[in-house]
Amino acid sequence: MAAAFARSDEFPLVIAPEGTRSRTGHWKSGFYHLARAAQVPVALAFIDYSRKRVGIGGYVDLTGDVAADMADIAAFYADKVGRRPAQQGPVRLRDDGEGRAGRSR
Repeated sequence: MAAAFARSDEFPLVIAPEGTRSRTGHWKSGFYHLARAAQVPVALAFIDYSRKRVGIGGYVDLTGDVAADMADIAAFYADKVGRRPAQQGPVRLRDDGEGRAGRSR
């Protein structure tokens, strides 16, 4: 995927990092690693049912400091409410003990 980004002037790609319709304890980290490898920003898209708004609220250039980057992303989503709030998991990557969530590529 990173090579596809490099070959193209435009390559819009949408990834839902929660990765499921049911509640999970973490986001999938693929979006993070792909954005770092391709050296592209992450667009912060949202659907906020409480305010009946959708959009892209900004872009984040990931630094490789996973904790700081995810704190910034979590702060953006803190006031966004999904259709089923009880199904919303925390905005964080899994720390599986093998360093995968924090590994920079």
